[in-house]
Amino acid sequence: MEKEKILFTALSVSELSSLMENSVRNAISSGDLKRQDVDQLLNTRQAGALINYKASTLYGLVKQNKIPFSKTAGKLLFSRKKLLAWVGAKGDTAEKIPPPT
Repeated sequence: MEKEKILFTALSVSELSSLMENSVRNAISSGDLKRQDVDQLLNTRQAGALINYKASTLYGLVKQNKIPFSKTAGKLLFSRKKLLAWVGAKGDTAEKIPPPT
C-alpha cells in the first residue's frame, strides 16, 4: 500500500476562508453545466464557459439579437438548453454551406 504524503502548513483565518470559498465555487461552477437533461438559467460568465465564448462576444450577439437570451431586472440570462440548441443549429448551418471553390 502506498503511503500518502501529508503537508502541514499554517494558514490565517482569511487564507483558509478564501481557499474554502474558491474550492466551493469551483465545485459548483463545474457541476451540471454540461448535462443535457437539466435546463437552468445561466449568467453571462456561465453561458460563455458553456459555449466557449467571451462575455464581450455574447454581449455583441445579444445586441444583434442573434442569440437566445432573456433579460430580468437588467440582468442577462441564458437558457442552457436554448444555448446548446443554438450552437447545434449554427453547426448544422455551417455544414450545409459548401466550401469556396
